[in-house]
Amino acid sequence: MPHLLARIIECIECRHACREKGLCVFAEEEIRDVVALSSRIFRRDIDSTLQLRYELFAKMDGEIAVRATLATVGLQEIADLVEDDVEDILLIPERPIYVTKRNGKFKTPKTADGATIKSLLKLAQMKGIELTTANPSLRYGLRFGEIRMRISLDLPPIVPNPQAYIRIHRGKITLRQLVESGFLTREQLADIYAALKEGRHIVVTGPPGSGKTTLLVALDDVIPGGFQRVYIDEADEFEEDPDKNQIKIRDVNKARQIYTSLNRNIDVVFIGELQYEDHFYAFKTATEIGLQTLATMHSTTVEEALRRLGRYTEVKKHSHHTVAKRYGAVVERQVVDIYVK
Repeated sequence: MPHLLARIIECIECRHACREKGLCVFAEEEIRDVVALSSRIFRRDIDSTLQLRYELFAKMDGEIAVRATLATVGLQEIADLVEDDVEDILLIPERPIYVTKRNGKFKTPKTADGATIKSLLKLAQMKGIELTTANPSLRYGLRFGEIRMRISLDLPPIVPNPQAYIRIHRGKITLRQLVESGFLTREQLADIYAALKEGRHIVVTGPPGSGKTTLLVALDDVIPGGFQRVYIDEADEFEEDPDKNQIKIRDVNKARQIYTSLNRNIDVVFIGELQYEDHFYAFKTATEIGLQTLATMHSTTVEEALRRLGRYTEVKKHSHHTVAKRYGAVVERQVVDIYVK
């Protein structure tokens, strides 16, 4: 085993897929031990750790890279689903695993077990999330290679036993790609650019899985890189980018972080999903003190979105973008309405 570990380190340190040098060539019977040893190799945080392990396995054999990486953190049960064209995975222990693909929702022949949920809880702790009865519903992100996973965990007392919902994105999508796919029209894109340039607050609304966060992340890419942006909640959805002036906050007191951010001379605030009262209060605080704010919210119409926001604040100079999700031969996602006030 020490000799095998030394070979793994050599492969990690190699800057290329050096199969021709033999550094990253492992026999089939060695792979299980390589995965086990790799699960003990860490970097500064879990995302960079997963990326390191993924790159190691990709050098060895690209076909096993995703599966082996997930196995190092106890997620081998869902590996074949992540490798497939699955967008969402629902895990409730002792019940069938349900998945969403582009052509609908399906029950798989697999039954979820508690081991995967325990692994997801362990990863939440590694992300610095406090697991208490005061925080029974939580979310965090994982990323490696082209895989982006958003994990939502519900814990007692709101459910009898811990359960998980996993959303999978494969690579970041640009506004240009959203136009090419039909998600956005060119006219809508022009309206979005105008709203950003005018400093309007932007709320992207729609049902779950409609592409709200995808659009918000794409909008982040067209904001000038030198602008100081702060991500409060849903911070894991936004990639670390050396060309962007970024600060990521995971504090549970979101409104307090808005006031704290005044000392950071920020230009734009991303709050993530407006879901609970503290999210709306943070949004209210940010907009009232003049910070351009972008967020998402579950809502199917502009009218409904305005009613929900109106319970907490009267937002001036804002733009609502409503995204629809339709089931057919494939799941269609499209911006269907833009409201500017």
